[in-house]
Amino acid sequence: MLMVKDAQTFQLKSLLLAYVRVPRYEGPEVDRAMVEKDAKALYKAGEKKLGTDENTFIRIFSEKSRAHLAAVSTAYHSVYGNSLQKAVKSETSGHFEFALLTILQSAENSGSTLQRVGEGFLFVVPVALGLLSIPFVLHKAMKGLGTDDTTLTRIIVTRAEIDLQYIKQEYRKKYGKTLNDAVHSETSGHYKAFLLALLGPNH
Repeated sequence: MLMVKDAQTFQLKSLLLAYVRVPRYEGPEVDRAMVEKDAKALYKAGEKKLGTDENTFIRIFSEKSRAHLAAVSTAYHSVYGNSLQKAVKSETSGHFEFALLTILQSAENSGSTLQRVGEGFLFVVPVALGLLSIPFVLHKAMKGLGTDDTTLTRIIVTRAEIDLQYIKQEYRKKYGKTLNDAVHSETSGHYKAFLLALLGPNH
């Protein structure tokens, strides 16, 4: 059991470090041939074989743009009759699975933001409507005992490279401290390093 946990930790670390360090083109254009190639590579790395080639998932999910990954998801379902999300769920587990699904959902909902409603339910709202409430949602996710890692990770990953600097400014105005400082005090380990790298400079 310990070996499985250690392997999952290594996979998560590899994915998060690659996601932070690898520069990605984030324009709307996609190469259809490359989309089909990546869909096939993910199928061969997961559902087609016994066991899972995690490195292929890490490479594609960390290096490719949101538009490309969304197109890969569509192509995967069209060719193999199963959603890429279901493939990720069946081939991975734990925090590694959650990180992959967060990146995938970010790609598929790139024009939207996520908010928490009630206990554990998430729905998608247009950015123009949800942006002002994001600092409050982040604050609530880190307030009190424990941290709502799901909400925290989803918002930071989905807003990275889009409007995170604005969110950081609004968070500091509203709560009197930087979002970086809040994340630093409420998280730990590779998870903390990943989120802080996405957040960028502490200002």
